[in-house]
Amino acid sequence: MSRTPGQDPVRHGSLSVVLILSILATLGGDTTGAMPTLRYNAPDGFSGGNNDEAATWISDGLDGIIHIYPFRPFRGDFQRDFRQLLFRARVSAVYREDRILAPPVFRPLAVKGAEAAIVATFSNFNGGAPREHLRVAILAAGSVALVDVSASSPEAFQRNWPSVSRLLNSLYVE
Repeated sequence: MSRTPGQDPVRHGSLSVVLILSILATLGGDTTGAMPTLRYNAPDGFSGGNNDEAATWISDGLDGIIHIYPFRPFRGDFQRDFRQLLFRARVSAVYREDRILAPPVFRPLAVKGAEAAIVATFSNFNGGAPREHLRVAILAAGSVALVDVSASSPEAFQRNWPSVSRLLNSLYVE
């Protein structure tokens, strides 16, 4: 092996490894595997907090509920899959819609730190009772989080809307 005077082959090899690792880190080679975290301000007029599956907030009037599901891995076409399936399988079985009454209305939502976020509003039956519904899907770092809001009537949805709106406006991904 030819060697330039003053060059230490072991040290030179170490520098190559450091350089390669630095390049990989710059290209997004995150080796921590950490999931993003969805942050928000607690909704006014709602009580509750965390449980095992989701943060659950119940309106003080007992006519609305908010579930905030943490980020979980996702593979697929975010826009298409949410528009077709509403990520229904990611919602607790008790709160999944049984039958949607009319096609959902979709719109984008700006969420700081997210790659994309979509809101779906729809009316549905859940457990045989009609409910007003709003579901937000948030994409970040190959994972999806959900905010799932439902109310017992259009009037209850409107009554709870100011708190829900403030919560939605406070969302950010860390």
